[in-house]
Amino acid sequence: MKRAYLFDIDGTLLKVQHKVNRKLIQRILERFGMNHTSVEDLDFAGKTDRDIFSHLLKHPGDDLFHQVKQLYLQELERHLSPEDIHVFDGVHDSLNYLKDKVAWTGLLTGNFARAAIIKLAAIGLHDRFRFGAYGDDHHDRNDLPPSAFDELIRKSGEAFRPSDMVIIGDTPRDIECAQSFGSVSVAVATGSYSHDELAACNPDVVLHSLRELPDWIEQ
Repeated sequence: MKRAYLFDIDGTLLKVQHKVNRKLIQRILERFGMNHTSVEDLDFAGKTDRDIFSHLLKHPGDDLFHQVKQLYLQELERHLSPEDIHVFDGVHDSLNYLKDKVAWTGLLTGNFARAAIIKLAAIGLHDRFRFGAYGDDHHDRNDLPPSAFDELIRKSGEAFRPSDMVIIGDTPRDIECAQSFGSVSVAVATGSYSHDELAACNPDVVLHSLRELPDWIEQ
């Protein structure tokens, strides 16, 4: 059976040190005079960057949003180092497995596209993904699968169906996102949600880590 595999980034493939990303965002907000806005305890899991920044900026106009976005991407590229990133167990093995299978492997992430590139390039994984959908234009994660599907069809030239896409993530929002488009939902318990919490959302499968992904695909 032909499949395309789409991965979330944060909590699924990798984790950026909490102090690095949050402090970076906090400094940017303060540079724009938002000294009373705290990001420390906010839940980012499964949200798009556009949604996160729009919330922090209290529904900004396009000009302010663009300024903050560009500054965030510049600062992320300047300050993020490989030592700040933890790659989860099984990521390299799963990506190597899919490469050997010549599978269509992409990203479905709430990250801004440039932020996704910066994070993955820092750990040498950016070239492993052939297409994707990102959080630049969408507040709602459920709007990402149609964008990813359109790009998959355009780049592959093949007759994929929504049910041929396997969407892999670590939060209930990733599960809902896959289900909203009729795609296969694979939840992985490497983020902030436990195996039982993810199972309660009724994905097609819950994995403890991506080390289990090749065996699940084979089965």
